[in-house]
Amino acid sequence: MKNLGRFFGYVRSWWRLLAAGLAFTFLFALFSGISLGLIVPFTKVLFGGEIAVAPKSAPEVEEAFFPRIEEWKSAVRDGFLRLFADDDPRLSLLRVCAGVFIVFLIKGLFNYYRQIFMVTLEERVIKDLRDDLYHHVARLPLAYFERNRSGVIISRITNDVQLVRDMAGNLFTTFTQSASLLLIFLVVALAVNWQLALLAFLVFPLIAVFTAKIYRRLRSHSVRFQEDMGRITSTLQETIAGIRIVKAFGMERFEEEKFRGETESYLRSYIRFKKASILASPISEQLGALGAILVLWYGGSRVLSGAGLEPEEFFLFLAAVLNMMQPIRKLSHVNTVTQQGLAAAGRIFEVLDTPAETRGDGGRIIDGVRDEIRYEDVTFAYEGKKSALSGISVSIRRGSLVALVGPSGAGKSTFVDLLARFHDPTSGRITIDGVDVRDIDLDSLRSNIGFVTQEVILFNDTVLRNIAYGRGDLPLEEVRKASEAASAAAFIENLPLRYETLIGDRGIRLSGGERQRLAIARAILKDPPILVLDEATSNLDSESEALVQEAVEKLVRNRTTLVIAHRLSTIQRADKIFVLDKGRVVQQGSHEQLLEEAGLYRKLFDMQFSERPIRRAP
Repeated sequence: MKNLGRFFGYVRSWWRLLAAGLAFTFLFALFSGISLGLIVPFTKVLFGGEIAVAPKSAPEVEEAFFPRIEEWKSAVRDGFLRLFADDDPRLSLLRVCAGVFIVFLIKGLFNYYRQIFMVTLEERVIKDLRDDLYHHVARLPLAYFERNRSGVIISRITNDVQLVRDMAGNLFTTFTQSASLLLIFLVVALAVNWQLALLAFLVFPLIAVFTAKIYRRLRSHSVRFQEDMGRITSTLQETIAGIRIVKAFGMERFEEEKFRGETESYLRSYIRFKKASILASPISEQLGALGAILVLWYGGSRVLSGAGLEPEEFFLFLAAVLNMMQPIRKLSHVNTVTQQGLAAAGRIFEVLDTPAETRGDGGRIIDGVRDEIRYEDVTFAYEGKKSALSGISVSIRRGSLVALVGPSGAGKSTFVDLLARFHDPTSGRITIDGVDVRDIDLDSLRSNIGFVTQEVILFNDTVLRNIAYGRGDLPLEEVRKASEAASAAAFIENLPLRYETLIGDRGIRLSGGERQRLAIARAILKDPPILVLDEATSNLDSESEALVQEAVEKLVRNRTTLVIAHRLSTIQRADKIFVLDKGRVVQQGSHEQLLEEAGLYRKLFDMQFSERPIRRAP
C-alpha cells in the first residue's frame, strides 16, 4: 500500500485530468445502466403489445419492506415507461428503438472522452515517473554504479517502468470503468429485487477470500520473474558491449549458454506466476455460476408462482447480474496486473530512495584555480574494502603539470575522482584556494574540470554534437577551431558529411586515434581551468600517438593539469610527480630528482626502459 500511495502522489499533479476522466466514466456507466433498463419497455411491447403505466396501489406500497424506496422506484419506473408509451404498439416499439440509438450514441461519446482523459492521465503520470527516475539515476554517486550491474539499472528504467505503466492503464481505465459499471448494475439489481440481489451476492465473500490468497502468491512470483528479467537485460547489455572480446575469445557458445540459463530461470518464474494467475479466473467464474444458479431457481420460482415479480423485471435483473460478471473478471485481471506493477514500483522507489550526490546547491561558485589545490590528510575507502588512499597530503600549484605514477591499484584514479567529487573522502578534505570542494556547488566544480581518458566515451551522434557535447547553440566556427587545435580537423573534413557525420555507437566508425582527438577537441572547447589526462596516448600506434601528443601539448598550456601516467616517457616534463603505492604518496619531486633517489620511481623507470634507451626531453 505504501508503494501504491507513492504512485498516486504522481497523480496529484494531474488531478483535473483524473476528475474529468472519473466524471465521464460515471456518465458512461450510468448510460450503460439506462441501456440495460430499455429491456423493460422492449419486453412489454414485444410480449404485451403495449406499454401500460399503472402505479402500484397504496396498500401494496405500505406492505413493502422499504416503503419509501418502493415509492421512489415506482415513480422512476413509471416515468421511464411513459417515454415510450403509446396507444399504437408499433409506435411504442419505434420509440424504444430510437431510445436505444440515442442512449448508445451518448454512451459512446462519454466512453470516447473517458478514454481520452484517462490515457492522457496515464501517459502524463508515467512520463513524470520516468523523468524523475532518469533524473535521479543521473545524479546517483559513482559508487552506486560500481555496486550495481548496468543491465539491472537499465531494466529498472525500461521493464519496471513498463510494468508500472500497465498498472496505471488498468487502474485509470479498466478499474474505474469496471467499478462504475459494477456499481450501476448493482443498483439496478437491488432496485429490481433486493432479495434476489442478496441471494446472488452470497458467493462474493467466498470469491474475495479465494482471490486474496491468490494475489499474495502473485506478488511474490511477480517479484521473482521481474528480477530474472533484470538479469536477462544485464547479460544482454554486457554481451553487446563486449562483443569484440566475446568473438576474439570464441566465447559465443559460452555466452549463449549463460543467456539460456537466465531465460530458463525467467521461464520457470513466469510460468509459476501465470499458473497462479490463470487459476483465479475459472474458480471465480465457477463460484459466480453457483450464484447464478441460485438466482435462476429462486427468481424463476417467483415468476412462475406470480409472487410479485414480473417477467420483464426478472429479465432486467438477470441482465444486470450477468453484466456484472465481465466487470468482476476485469477487476480480477486488474488486481493481477496491479501486483506486478506494485512489485516493479517497489524496485523503482528503491532506486529513487537511494541518496543522490550531495551537490552543494547554493554553495560557492568558483572560476578556476587562483592559488592551489590541496589534499589535507585525505583517506578514502570503497564500501566494504580497505583504504584506497591513506593520509594523502599534497599541494598542486595553479598552472602546474602534475603527474601521478605508481603500480596498478596504487590509487591514481581514486586521487583524481575525489577532486571531481565522484566520491567524497572518508576523512580529511580537498580544497581549492582554501575552500573545501564539498562546499562548492557541484555543477560549478565540475564545469571547471575537463577529462580526457584512456577509454574514450563518445555518443552515437554526429561529430559536431560529440565535440560540442551539451552545447548545441555553439557556432560551427568555434567547433572547427577546437578541432584544429586537437589535430582533428583534417580527418573530419574527409568524412562523408564532415561535422554532420554520424560516428556510430561509442564512435565505432572512427579509429582509436580519431576518437581520442575528438575527445581532446571536446576538452579544448570546454576550456577547463583544471585538466585530468588518463594516459591519452597509451593505446595508439606511433602516427596517431604523435598527432594526439601534439594535441595534448596544446591542451595543457596555461592549465592546472593532472596526468595519470602509465608510461613514464610521457611525464618527464611534469613540474611535479607524485609516486603512489598502496594508497600513499611515497615519493614526490621532478623527474630528475626522483631518478636520483633509490625509490619506487627509479625501479619503475628501470623496468620500463632497461632494454631500450629513451630520448630525453630537451
